[in-house]
Amino acid sequence: MMTRRHLLQATLASAAAAVIAACKGKTNIDTTPSPSASTTPTTGPAGTATPSCVVKPALTQGPYFVDEKLNRSDIREDRTGAPLRLTFNVSRVDAGTCVALRGAQVDVWHCDAGGIYSDVSQNNSVGKRFLRGYQLTDASGRATFRTIFPGWYTGRAIHIHFKIRTFTGSTQTHEFTSQLFFDDATIDAVLATAPYRSRGSPDTRNANDNIYASGGTQLKPALTPEGSGYAGVFDIGLQLS
Repeated sequence: MMTRRHLLQATLASAAAAVIAACKGKTNIDTTPSPSASTTPTTGPAGTATPSCVVKPALTQGPYFVDEKLNRSDIREDRTGAPLRLTFNVSRVDAGTCVALRGAQVDVWHCDAGGIYSDVSQNNSVGKRFLRGYQLTDASGRATFRTIFPGWYTGRAIHIHFKIRTFTGSTQTHEFTSQLFFDDATIDAVLATAPYRSRGSPDTRNANDNIYASGGTQLKPALTPEGSGYAGVFDIGLQLS
């Protein structure tokens, strides 16, 4: 007859064997993370946090880009409108991880509250430089601009153009161009205020904009109220190779 002690030893031995067998049964499972455009934030230089790098769609440059070479964070000049503090968090997608991209040149340009771009043959704006400028990303991949919420012009949804370029010395090594969009509720709230309200509602919404249809849903900065305007943050990852 098996004593109580022998019975307990046999039970423990069986349980141990079951655990070992279960572990061995899992050795064929592939634990390598699958490639993804969106990755978990990592730690950048000097312990700074880098953003989730998400590859966004490129969109047309449009007819109003002028390479003014204006290195400045406040691009408003004399333009009035709802204040917008716009921050880009730029990363490099490197082997499925996010690496903060330092020293990238981020250009921003857009129309004013009346739908006018500077320095183009439109309403005598040649020679003016409002709502244009660039910043170099810092060690955290960040570039911030002070601007205003853009207005609208015929045939387009409200948008902001941006371009990100990298250089080795004076030689350009990469260029990415796209546009930012905003949700209809935010647009309606802004257009109900001065100086926008005098122009009424835009004739083109996101849903009717052919350029927005090419990926605009992925190109909306996260907005939060800030004073009489907004703060916007846009995270983007670039595949440089």
